[in-house]
Amino acid sequence: MNAQSLRWWQGITIGIYVGFLGSILFWPSLPLPSWPGSRIAWNMYASVHGVCAQVHNVTIAGSQLPLCARNTGIYGAMTLSLLTMIVLGRFRVNQLPTRWTMFFLVIPVGIMAVDGFNSMFVDLGWQPLYQPQNWLRTLTGAFAGIAVATFFVPLFNNILRTNGVDARSLRHPSELLLLWTLAGAYAALVILGPAWAYWPISIISWVGLIGILLFSNLFAVAVAMGYDQKISHVTDLAKPMVVATIITAIELGGMAWLRFGFESNGWM
Repeated sequence: MNAQSLRWWQGITIGIYVGFLGSILFWPSLPLPSWPGSRIAWNMYASVHGVCAQVHNVTIAGSQLPLCARNTGIYGAMTLSLLTMIVLGRFRVNQLPTRWTMFFLVIPVGIMAVDGFNSMFVDLGWQPLYQPQNWLRTLTGAFAGIAVATFFVPLFNNILRTNGVDARSLRHPSELLLLWTLAGAYAALVILGPAWAYWPISIISWVGLIGILLFSNLFAVAVAMGYDQKISHVTDLAKPMVVATIITAIELGGMAWLRFGFESNGWM
């Protein structure tokens, strides 16, 4: 792809992505009468209604977060972990953490799974191991979300990049401790729920959920279009990014429409 063509695709990509997010946030929707929040918050909630359970929800200062408690923890901590990796210069790494670090990353995922099954027992009317709590859903989700970021980045770079850095996404136990601290602080904000934290928490978690869906689609589209081991800069992905954004928009809109339809007919 020549420089002029690349710039053209970059402009198209930015326009579509910004328009995509803007259309979600500022769509002139009509929230349900029972919705406890602003119209923008409703648009965020509705846009991920087909890909997020939104059963065990959290309210801060009288306004409901767009994601349920567990997903708020997962995708918020994932986003903060990705931002931290960028600050640490790990955006191009192509190696997973060490086995011991991976062990300590996977443990919270297992704990979250146990808590998730326990919560499911209550939803099914079965006897749970213990009484589920939203604060525990958020906390276990936040520590599990770290693993998503630290695994996804090296996998993405290893398959698509030609100039990936031969380094691990986490190089030292202190970096894992840093991510644990950030995840714990973030979960504490969700649990304690100060009024000022509503929008930061909402945006961080919502962008994280849409972002991981978008980049998963980008990954698949790029491989299907033959971009594997051919990317030297993220701008090289401009063309598949356009396709992935369109696919993501269709997935979000279509699945939300189906779920709202099922709910309005009493099928869910």
